[in-house]
Amino acid sequence: MRRTRPEPLRRARGVTLIEMIIAMIITAIIVAMSIFFANPLQQAADVTTRAELADIADNALQRIGRDVRLALPNSVRATTTVIEFIPVRTGGRYRVEPAGACSGVSDDHLAFGVTDGCFKSIGSIPDAATVIAGDYLVLNNFGEGFTNQDAYAGGNSRAIPSPIVSQQKVTYTAGSTAFDRNLHDSPGRRFFIVTTPVAYVCDLTAQTITRYAGYGFQTAITPATITTGTAARIASNVSVCNFGYSASVAPMVGLLMMRVTLSKAVATGTETLTLYHSVHVNNVP
Repeated sequence: MRRTRPEPLRRARGVTLIEMIIAMIITAIIVAMSIFFANPLQQAADVTTRAELADIADNALQRIGRDVRLALPNSVRATTTVIEFIPVRTGGRYRVEPAGACSGVSDDHLAFGVTDGCFKSIGSIPDAATVIAGDYLVLNNFGEGFTNQDAYAGGNSRAIPSPIVSQQKVTYTAGSTAFDRNLHDSPGRRFFIVTTPVAYVCDLTAQTITRYAGYGFQTAITPATITTGTAARIASNVSVCNFGYSASVAPMVGLLMMRVTLSKAVATGTETLTLYHSVHVNNVP
């Protein structure tokens, strides 16, 4: 007598086979979709990384540019990895003819050839309240290579001993040295009140650009001295820096050139981005 398999067993085996086929089809669809979307997803991640690097580089270069535009004329100087300048707090025009009393040796005009201690400006001094003790009065700055006309060396600067009380009167520490009219009389009768230097340093070992302030004047760029100042990092992932400065691309106009490259590892290798930025600098003393 011929035996037949029970109907429930045949049905169970049929269902199992159908489920396996369906599972294989779904798995194949998922794998195909993964392969299809893998590259677009990776490209999206790479674009995000590139945008992040571009944002970091652009913010850093714009920050440097804004600072440099407020620099004392002829105080910007640079190496391949360092930019240094003297920030201006305020300025104005000094009197060349007496028009009233001042508590110094001379009248209220700026005295040359005799030691004095004060003068009055023509009109109010803008942002006079920002001036603090420890700032410096600077006249007729022509920068490095000009004896007694380089604020880094101090020949044309005098210390400000106290904040400006009157918005037209500047008091300074004259010491024993008088201003020399031939060297220090500005063609536009301009004076500047400045603070201590600021520098941006590119450290390729740490892959950073850092802003340093409060480290004092030095006759030449010395990174070891600069990095003793107060630090504020403005960029990371920096792999290449190329700074340069030309003091005379036009009469009384300088040009600061900055090129930086940022790099960051991604799944497919290394994402690299380079930005260039240039800044015209007013050098009218």
